[in-house]
Amino acid sequence: MRRTSSDPGRALLTGFVGIPGVPAGKDDWNKFDVPGLRGLRHTAPYFHNNSATTLEEVVDHYIEFFKIVEVNAPPGTVPPVASTDGVHFDRKILPEERAVLLAYLRKL
Repeated sequence: MRRTSSDPGRALLTGFVGIPGVPAGKDDWNKFDVPGLRGLRHTAPYFHNNSATTLEEVVDHYIEFFKIVEVNAPPGTVPPVASTDGVHFDRKILPEERAVLLAYLRKL
């Protein structure tokens, strides 16, 4: 079996991928061990590639990400990543929410 991915996840560590008798999706391919948020303010740099050095950079990244998702969505569609109900773009971070979100993340 041949699979391609820019980031195969835990399969790089465990080797648990493409084993005969194990259906795709039941192995470690594209699976990630996501850490909890407790003590987040003490764990910089952020992202898997350490590209954000502050929580402000993380929040700003997602503000821009949701703008790009909305602009690039085909007309009449709302991608699941940008919506909680499949109808509205309601996951974007509003400018007035930025400071509150940062305060919350620092408090964890």
